[in-house]
Amino acid sequence: MNLIGNTNTKEQIQIALDSARKRNMALPHMLFAGSAGCGKTSMAREVAKVGGVDFISVSPENIKDSKDVRKLLDNLNHDNYDEKGNKVGKVKPSIIFVDEIHKLVLPAQEDFGIAMEDFMLPTSRPNRFFWLPYFTLIGATTLAGNLSKPFYDRFKIIFDFRPYDLEDSCKIVKFHAQRIGVTLLDEATVEIANRSRGVPRLMVRYLERIRDFSSAKNKPLVTPRIVANVFNKLGIDAEGFTNTEIAILKALYVSDKPIGLENIAIITNESARTIKDTIEPYLIQRGFIIRSGAGRLITRQGREYLDAQGYTGLNAGKIEISANYKRN
Repeated sequence: MNLIGNTNTKEQIQIALDSARKRNMALPHMLFAGSAGCGKTSMAREVAKVGGVDFISVSPENIKDSKDVRKLLDNLNHDNYDEKGNKVGKVKPSIIFVDEIHKLVLPAQEDFGIAMEDFMLPTSRPNRFFWLPYFTLIGATTLAGNLSKPFYDRFKIIFDFRPYDLEDSCKIVKFHAQRIGVTLLDEATVEIANRSRGVPRLMVRYLERIRDFSSAKNKPLVTPRIVANVFNKLGIDAEGFTNTEIAILKALYVSDKPIGLENIAIITNESARTIKDTIEPYLIQRGFIIRSGAGRLITRQGREYLDAQGYTGLNAGKIEISANYKRN
């Protein structure tokens, strides 16, 4: 498998692929859990590519009831089965990929669970079922705990996707830079990798902005100075924190009491849901804030970061980007 990083995951999937081919069976159903933008969809596509099977991507919003589930499953590859569903040759079990699978409605989870276990679905007649071609369901989620337990238990292999380390992040930055025609100095590559938090989706997003800047300014070689300039304009500091995240930290820094989510939403002009689901998780993971019953609190580590970056004191009203801050 040609994807960068996730070595253990790729090795386990390759073993499962080899076994499935020899047994003329589908891959086990897989759940890709973990951080957003860390390669879950890319891995699912790579599995289908290496396995040489159809890749069917489905939005959970389009699966509203049992009828939608059955319509989807009826379009699977039926080649090399007899009329009773017995294999009569080499089968090619499709991969069904559902991103944000935790958003599937409960009836759909129940129907998928039956199909995943028995490769059959009940008919309108009592105790009668119709057979399904073998398939593999790969679900991607940032909220695995929101799946119903029976549905969660149907996934035989569960992988955890996390941000990439600096070495792999630099490889990913170089790969995508070459893909979109950007020439980077090594120091610039490291700078982009650092500020992208180990998240490939952010790496690509920032590289595209850097490409636009270097093209507009006729700068064929991207230097660390160019990178710092672009990130300053984007409001992304040396550790990858955004203006909104810094605004949250600063509000908590000057408050002697916890601040509730709704008040933080007003301070930042962001929706409460966006803050809770998208912005806060990284601040919590970095140990900068904690959630309490009374609201959000800044930690000692969060205070130290603001002080080190010069976000407090005389310049507390502005967000200045320092290119010298290094992670301990």
